[in-house]
Amino acid sequence: MKKSALISISVVLLVLILGGSWYYGNGADVKIVDMHASPFGAGDPGKLNITLQNNGLKSVDVWLEIENAFVDENGTSYSTSRLIISDNSTNPWDEGSVSLQKPIKLVHGNNSVSVWLGYKLPGEYPVKVRVVQNGRLLDEDTYLVNIPLPELHLKLEDEMEHINTSDVYRVYGYLLNYGLSSADKVSTNLTVTNERTGKIVFTSSEFYSVGGQDKSALRAWPGYPYAIVEIAHGKPSGDLYKPIPNVIVGENGDRFLLNVTSRWQDQVTSAELHIPAQEEAGEAYDKKI
Repeated sequence: MKKSALISISVVLLVLILGGSWYYGNGADVKIVDMHASPFGAGDPGKLNITLQNNGLKSVDVWLEIENAFVDENGTSYSTSRLIISDNSTNPWDEGSVSLQKPIKLVHGNNSVSVWLGYKLPGEYPVKVRVVQNGRLLDEDTYLVNIPLPELHLKLEDEMEHINTSDVYRVYGYLLNYGLSSADKVSTNLTVTNERTGKIVFTSSEFYSVGGQDKSALRAWPGYPYAIVEIAHGKPSGDLYKPIPNVIVGENGDRFLLNVTSRWQDQVTSAELHIPAQEEAGEAYDKKI
């Protein structure tokens, strides 16, 4: 081989070695030093707060790649690959709040960055965070996000009014959620038993939804009670009580037991109300099954 060819090959190899040394030796020194997320529930937006430490003396631009940031109701995971989310946005699904183009500029020392998280169902979700610069991995870590279950309870109460010769009880029901996560399509069944005869005289079923740390009224129409119970001491009033669908009419001496049971996944909660009550307390609270 000619001497000139050997010299050319040597120069190329030297350039490659020096270039690689410069690239890898002078790349950013960035570490993930802390990650935490405040508690939030299914169906609500949350934020993962990340502290990145830039050990270099100069500012550097990096990208964050987040795996398992969003999971839908079917268990499908969506990642925020090279996605930065603005702190000014209140909606993680708002396209105007994200940037696919701009990296994060880190000054020397600790830098705080927040990214959106969102999950449709309760559970544990490992969120993997990667810090990347020019395709090179600088650091990575995983944070386990725990989305709690809703905590469902039921409450029943009634108001009584004398109309002609009848005692008319307006029954109000509430589905309460003491947990952070919302619950959709909560199956709720009403069963009414005539305690004098021991027979079931009425049943109905409906689905309700309730947000985290919220309550939903059990009713078919806003402003109306959940059910009407009329105890007629003479001729029944004949009032159809429309548009209320749950109407029970009894006669003097009847006593009804109203049982409401709600089911959501493995959770079951119920509440009972006696009409008329032995002591007109007018209120009943739930019992967990």
